[in-house]
Amino acid sequence: MKGLLIAIEGPDGAGRTSQTRAIAEWLESRGHLVTLLRLKQSRLARETLQSLRRSMDIAERSLFLLYAADLADLLHQEAEAVLDKGGIVLFDRYTLTPRVRAQAHGLDPGWLKDVLSFAPPADLTLLLEAPPRERLRRLFARRRFLQPRETGELRPTPDLLPQAIRYQRRLGRLYADAGEEAGVVRIDAGKPQDAVLEATRQAVQHLLRRAARAKGGDK
Repeated sequence: MKGLLIAIEGPDGAGRTSQTRAIAEWLESRGHLVTLLRLKQSRLARETLQSLRRSMDIAERSLFLLYAADLADLLHQEAEAVLDKGGIVLFDRYTLTPRVRAQAHGLDPGWLKDVLSFAPPADLTLLLEAPPRERLRRLFARRRFLQPRETGELRPTPDLLPQAIRYQRRLGRLYADAGEEAGVVRIDAGKPQDAVLEATRQAVQHLLRRAARAKGGDK
């Protein structure tokens, strides 16, 4: 049986990473072979991307190409072997998030899709969505500052918070547009965490049942 690739997407503050971990634990408890992968985790591009975490001192096109290289390496070095064994690969950000972020900075969406065309489509994409102010509130609850990628600004400005809200709204609109693509399930991440987890579990369970029926039909 071919494995399954599940992508969990969404802006910072939507609870993407905690939900990805919770889904991985739930699947493992049900006996599935699961590998959790995150962007900026590859041996090829990890150090470079991590060094840029608190800075945006790089052209947006170059940053996007770094993410593409990072993803390609993760797929080749980590994901392919798990999928060949029939396991489940969970991606905390896959192709949609780097695409949306780059598009928010003016890059051509057609070109972005072409660059990432090497990546196989996910069997399921969960898009976590929450209001911009709620997402920023969650980010401030974790730390007292916003990183450049969360504000869209290269350097601090006097109106940083209004700028961050405007930028996060723009991201939200782009994510919503992407949510209309095939295979994307939109999840209201503004709800309590338990309710969000239940919604994500239901979507994953539906995928597992569909895959099991397909496997049965192949016999």
